[in-house]
Amino acid sequence: MLPQTLLSLLLCLLILVSGCTALEKSSDSVFSGSNTMDTYGSAQEAAAPAPAMAEKRMTGGTNPVATPSGSLSPSEQKIINTADLSLQVPDVRKAAESVREIAASVDGAIQSSSVSAGREDRYTGVVTVRVPSAKFEETLKAIQSLGKVITSSVTAQDVTEEYVDLDAQKTALTNQLAQYNRILGQAVNVSEILEVQREIERIQVELDRITGKMKYLDNRVAFSTLTIRLSEPESAVPSTGYSISSVISEAISGFTETVVWLVVLIMTLLPVIILAAAGYFIYSRWKIRRSG
Repeated sequence: MLPQTLLSLLLCLLILVSGCTALEKSSDSVFSGSNTMDTYGSAQEAAAPAPAMAEKRMTGGTNPVATPSGSLSPSEQKIINTADLSLQVPDVRKAAESVREIAASVDGAIQSSSVSAGREDRYTGVVTVRVPSAKFEETLKAIQSLGKVITSSVTAQDVTEEYVDLDAQKTALTNQLAQYNRILGQAVNVSEILEVQREIERIQVELDRITGKMKYLDNRVAFSTLTIRLSEPESAVPSTGYSISSVISEAISGFTETVVWLVVLIMTLLPVIILAAAGYFIYSRWKIRRSG
């Protein structure tokens, strides 16, 4: 009974210390030089280091989260590069194919591509490519050389702090999970086992979410995104020939303009017409009475 009683006391002490540590605002921070929580964090994530601190207090060991891998060297900075270009090209369809070839030459890929015809058979298109970040500048220059740059926007988003924050949370949750697994191996009654398993499931869900977010950031950092908007210039030489569609279009346009002109003319002369009609009616009545 004595080992079972000690195990129960150990479990209660761990849960109590975890709850108390979660309420502390600035004690035993898991971050080196940062007390802010990531935007994607929650109250549970902020309390995640508590079990590791409890383990330290109970065992007298060092806290493995006290020195996270937060101080990254300049070569390890997490930078997300993106570019948005508007290009005027002679032929949108050929330019879109050229963009595809440029992306393939640097081991990149087309994320999306669309080309559509507009007025006067002028095409427009939008192509989005993802290329290795090491080839970002090279790809950007190659695409800009395809035509006339109308607009250009390049951004570099530094997500190093967010990544370090997530990494620290992951380390804390991993240590917490290992602690609960050790307690689960020593549990003997059903209530203790169920309680520990609930905590393990909660921690595993948080670990999966943080791991997924870190993988997403790794992918965005490893591959840069370029969005290219393509358009063709207006035709400088007017067409000398006529087609049935153009003749019908011009005829409809001329008829519409004529109707509009007549409506405007009638509305302008309407007061004069009304006054003239009223004067003629009065004059006719006066003439009839005079002759009678």
